[in-house]
Amino acid sequence: MLSGQIEALIALRAGLEARGHSVQVISAFHPSQLEQDRRWDRDYGDSGGLVPRAGRIAGLIGTVAQKARGADVLHFNLPTPAFSAVADAVQLAARVPVVVGFEAHLADVPAAARRLRAAAPFYAPRIIINNGLVARLTARRAACYVVSSNYQERELRTLGYEQERIAVIPNLIDRAKLKPWDRDEARRELGLPDGPLVAFLGHFHDVKGHDVLIEAFATVRREIPEARLALAWSGIGSRYEVRVAVARAGIADRVIELGRLDVGQLFSAADVVALPYRFSIGQAAYPGTVLEAMTIGVPLVTSSLPLLEELTERGRTALLAHPGDPDDLAAQIVRLLRNPPLGAELVTAQRAAMAERFDEAMLIDRYVAVYERAMSS
Repeated sequence: MLSGQIEALIALRAGLEARGHSVQVISAFHPSQLEQDRRWDRDYGDSGGLVPRAGRIAGLIGTVAQKARGADVLHFNLPTPAFSAVADAVQLAARVPVVVGFEAHLADVPAAARRLRAAAPFYAPRIIINNGLVARLTARRAACYVVSSNYQERELRTLGYEQERIAVIPNLIDRAKLKPWDRDEARRELGLPDGPLVAFLGHFHDVKGHDVLIEAFATVRREIPEARLALAWSGIGSRYEVRVAVARAGIADRVIELGRLDVGQLFSAADVVALPYRFSIGQAAYPGTVLEAMTIGVPLVTSSLPLLEELTERGRTALLAHPGDPDDLAAQIVRLLRNPPLGAELVTAQRAAMAERFDEAMLIDRYVAVYERAMSS
């Protein structure tokens, strides 16, 4: 329930239904959960570990294929191309045209392996499964494959997918749940103080780079003593390890701990949003939180990773810091806190990008065209 890709699919369903199409959602969650206005307050499903996931996956192919019969087209989303063989099985069983969406890209195995000791439970499955070797074990039977980025398109072509069966359609954003707030009102509602505020929101996973931000903020504090850091935790990951890192950095008196909350509210309250990903794996591509920050319109610092360079138009809509480098991250945050006109320029560029590349009506048109092509193939 805390996945950026779920938000994208909810927006897709709403957009299709607004055009008069009939959409049936098959997911791990009850439909009433997906319809909640405050979905971030709901159970995210897999707190019990791998056992419930394995049980759901075991019956996935039959359930999806059965419910898809009678439909004109099945849009089947998978994590990455490493799971493409599952789509082959669904295509054979469903008896309707299948459009496969890949939510993210394959892991950079050597780079992920270098972080294995830091977070083995997160990186080990991605190294073992989410790699090019496994991704090639597929017959590529689906009618069409949808990805969010040109980066993913190049990855599919390298794996042998045919160009004419790949469609690049950026993530949709569920704007119904994402609204901007007045800055002062948002701070009052969240109990945040006045003064320079840097915000982070997400899981406490190594890939998110929150530990890099904590180390960087020690430098930010020396440069701008009145600055504060708000850490909004999803509930996934280790809060204890974060508190240890905050204490080690000597910034406990400048850190504000928050839980699950309205994303638009926090981003509206912030002077800078920092999303310093180590890698762009393990999440929707493009990362949903980056898109939400750009939708709200807030000075943003993220990482100079290929996928994020593409999304931010190589730094036009956000400042980019070298991944895993706290000194560079601190420099970019300080630069924005000291230069409000620069932040305003980034926000203006964000609004232009959202209007040009992420217009909902345009993206829905492109999805409908893909479905029609699949049906006629």
